[in-house]
Amino acid sequence: MTRILGLIDGSPYAQSVCDHIAWIAGKADVTVELLHVIGRRDLASEPVNLSGNIGLGARTALLEELAELDAQKAKVAHARGRLLLDDAKTRLQEAGVANVETKLRNGDLVDTVLEFEANADIIVIGKRGEGADL
Repeated sequence: MTRILGLIDGSPYAQSVCDHIAWIAGKADVTVELLHVIGRRDLASEPVNLSGNIGLGARTALLEELAELDAQKAKVAHARGRLLLDDAKTRLQEAGVANVETKLRNGDLVDTVLEFEANADIIVIGKRGEGADL
C-alpha cells in the first residue's frame, strides 16, 4: 500500500493538494496522512518595547495580558488547524479516498516534514503556503 503525506494549510493550494492525492488514490491503493503544522508565524506576537517609562506594576500587568493573548492565539491556531484538516479529510473522503488520518503539530515545517518523511512513499505539498505573496 502506498503511503501519502499531504501537507495542508489555509492557502488555496490546499485544495489542489487534496485533488492530487485523490488522483493518485485513483491509480493505487493508498493510505493518506494529512499534516498541518502550526508554525512560529501563526503564534508570534508583535514585539513590544517595554523599556519606556512604564512603571513596574503596569509592565507586569502588560506582560500578563500579552501571555494571555499568546495563549488565546495558540487556541485559535489549534482550532483553525483542526478545521483545515477536517475539511481536507472530508474532501478526500468525498473523492473516494477511504484511509485518511490527520495530524496537527506545532513547530517548524521543515523539521516536521523530516520527522514524517521516513514513513511516506509520496509527499504532496502546495506550491505556495498561505504566508506567501500571491
